[in-house]
Amino acid sequence: MGVIGNLLLMVGFAWVVRALLGTREVTWPRLLLAVVIGSLIGVTVAALLLIDLTAPVEQQIADFDRVRDGLVTLALPFQVVATMLVVVVLELLFARPARRGGLRPVRPLRSLRRRSGIVVRALQVLRILIRHGLAPALGLRRGEVVARSPEELARRTRTALEDAGGMFVKLGQLLATRPDLLPPAAIEEFGRLHAAARPLDRDEAERAVAAEIDRPLEEVFTDIDWTPLGSASIAQVHVAHLQDGREVVIKVRRPGLLEQVERDLAIAVWLARVAQRRTDWGRIYEVGAIAEDFAGALRTELDLRVEGRHAVEMASAAERQPQVRIPGIVTELTTERLLVMDRLVGRPLAKLGPEALTPEDARHLADALCASQVEAMLRGERFHGDPHPGNVLLLDDGSLGLIDFGVTGRLDTFERASVLQLLLAIRLGEPSLLYESLVAVGAVAPTRDPDEVERHLARFMAAHLGAGLPSADALTDLLRVTTRLGFRLPPQTSTMFRALATLAGTLEDLCPEYPLIDQVAALGGAEFQERTTPSSLAEMVQSEWAQLGPLVRRAPRHLDRIATLLEHGGITTRVRLFSEPADVAVVERLVNRVVLTASSLGLGLLAVLMLATDAGPVVAGTEVRLLEVLGWLGLFAGTVLLLRVLLEVLRPTPRADRVP
Repeated sequence: MGVIGNLLLMVGFAWVVRALLGTREVTWPRLLLAVVIGSLIGVTVAALLLIDLTAPVEQQIADFDRVRDGLVTLALPFQVVATMLVVVVLELLFARPARRGGLRPVRPLRSLRRRSGIVVRALQVLRILIRHGLAPALGLRRGEVVARSPEELARRTRTALEDAGGMFVKLGQLLATRPDLLPPAAIEEFGRLHAAARPLDRDEAERAVAAEIDRPLEEVFTDIDWTPLGSASIAQVHVAHLQDGREVVIKVRRPGLLEQVERDLAIAVWLARVAQRRTDWGRIYEVGAIAEDFAGALRTELDLRVEGRHAVEMASAAERQPQVRIPGIVTELTTERLLVMDRLVGRPLAKLGPEALTPEDARHLADALCASQVEAMLRGERFHGDPHPGNVLLLDDGSLGLIDFGVTGRLDTFERASVLQLLLAIRLGEPSLLYESLVAVGAVAPTRDPDEVERHLARFMAAHLGAGLPSADALTDLLRVTTRLGFRLPPQTSTMFRALATLAGTLEDLCPEYPLIDQVAALGGAEFQERTTPSSLAEMVQSEWAQLGPLVRRAPRHLDRIATLLEHGGITTRVRLFSEPADVAVVERLVNRVVLTASSLGLGLLAVLMLATDAGPVVAGTEVRLLEVLGWLGLFAGTVLLLRVLLEVLRPTPRADRVP
């Protein structure tokens, strides 16, 4: 009963310690593990104190039988201290930077089954990376990747992603939409990624569809073709007819997909964080944050209701272009796992031959596609974020259809104004104006040297911009320049530029030498065109002078007044310390740690003095002195305070509190 009582007492004590230390990562399973480890350590230390290990074995056994009853009592204080230390160690082992706002971080280690699955999957992925020679690129091994050319490295990365399968293929497909991060060779290779997903059996697919509809399928559909029209890693597509004769496409999410997605995303984010810590390229591109952004985008894509809402918004934005069609959504049948929409019958542009359209028809359709997307961007409406040739269909009636709305974007009023200024800077070839537009859009960090940034932008313009309007490739190159400089465009702005770069390639396939930037300038409306004409520039100068002229005329008087005040010592300055909340938070944290450390040391010293004192009253009914009880309580409190300071020092700082 003594051992069981000690264990129960230790569990309650450990729960109190966890609350006092403010631990975030020590869950109940980890807390019980700390109790077990601390109890074993305490018993071991007590046994070493009571038993003479230099004596013969028979004598040690006899001593153990003699002191067994007192061993439990003696071990208790050592168990307490050891458990507290183990709790601190577990908190530090599992600690991660706290995130304030946004999506919650991936927390896969919730159960033993999930932990074992992640470990097995991670070992499998690591073996694949090592087999393809990519471990040094992620900082998992020392050395450099041995590759004869960037094309070979891109090919090996693509085959590694294909071998890993699952969500790694999907992440590779998302990377293929980021020309600002990857070179053209990698974009081309990743564009070949196709998820080799096993098609669902008819029974599996039928159960998955029926689970999302609250009535028999026969009451909703007249027929369903259970041979999949397409099967991907996330969802499977079937053709069906509604009771009113409407031909639709059923997109159903694969059953049990969430666990697989969270497992693979946890591994991908962990690999990205390792690469960011251990490699130069990982730190430059901040691949940990990029991986988390991709993970968030992929989780959003799992909710098919979001894709349905985006399709409805895009259909509303494309109403001005009858030659571009967006499938209608059957909203009453759409759920988180099921999307029902009209079927668009046609062939992807990627599979069209040069003879499929006449040059006149191709130019007409290219104008309609360009207008539908650019007007949506400049009007603040929903636009397609990945309009590559596989997502654009030439329909049987000669019009174009857009599909797959997993990646879309929408600019707010401020972003539209900033993007317009940025396009104007590219059009005029002015690096200083381009720098100001990047500042306005919020991409440039305040610590960057403006002259250095302008020099990089001037070299970019000299290399890519010539007479007349710039090429569409200049947009992709600008994204790469901003990434190399460490700039972070707002997500929607970055999506818009990537969409324009992808749209440029699609329009080039549809109509060679299509002047995308000319069309952007034409569709930009009166504001863009007025800003790019000489007469409007004169008007703009006049407008600015109307505002700045009075200030300039009064400037000499103001300067004379300031000089007079300086001469007579009439100008004083005042510095406000700790005017920024971040500065106050840093000082408060330091002061708190100093106070806690001093309190801990003071309590510990006072407790030791009490324990060393033989005088004082005795607790009624016992031989224990009151000062001894107070000494042990003070020693416990001092230890808790000291461990709390240790946790605050060693635990990762929340990202929102870090000084940029």
